[in-house]
Amino acid sequence: MGKILVIAEKPSLGRSIAGAISWWKGEKFERQGKDRNTWLESDNYIVVSLVGHLYELIALDAYFPGYDPAVKQPWDLKKLPFFPDDWKFKFEGKEKVQGLIKVANQQMNRKDVDAIYNAGDPDREGQLLVDEVFSYANLSAEKRDGILRCLISDLNPSAVEKAVQKLQPNRHFIP
Repeated sequence: MGKILVIAEKPSLGRSIAGAISWWKGEKFERQGKDRNTWLESDNYIVVSLVGHLYELIALDAYFPGYDPAVKQPWDLKKLPFFPDDWKFKFEGKEKVQGLIKVANQQMNRKDVDAIYNAGDPDREGQLLVDEVFSYANLSAEKRDGILRCLISDLNPSAVEKAVQKLQPNRHFIP
């Protein structure tokens, strides 16, 4: 059996999950990577922590010809309402986020990863934050369909254990 990859919404949640798995399963985690682009790994688990929204929608004006990001455009009611056929996203404007996205993608596409858990907060925003990363990952259809949702309501070890025992298909939670 391969490893289980847990994608946590934020570092505090990732540390709590790793701590609970250490308590519950006896796993010993070591920090891998460098600088801010790190993850926790044990013999059977990998925990990657995100830092909130890694992607954001591009500016409305970027959809129109003549867009210059250096020039602030005034509101124009002729452009509104606007519903693009293909919503475009960008990194959250900080170069440091790109390394974290690469780490998440690398871990998701490892050959020894058999399962992926979405451990975003148990609300709609938590679901969306981790799903954004999945949607831009180069995942096989098999891996994408096999993602499981881990709804952690409390960060104590027994609550994490219960959440892991009640996993559900992630696709059931996609809005």
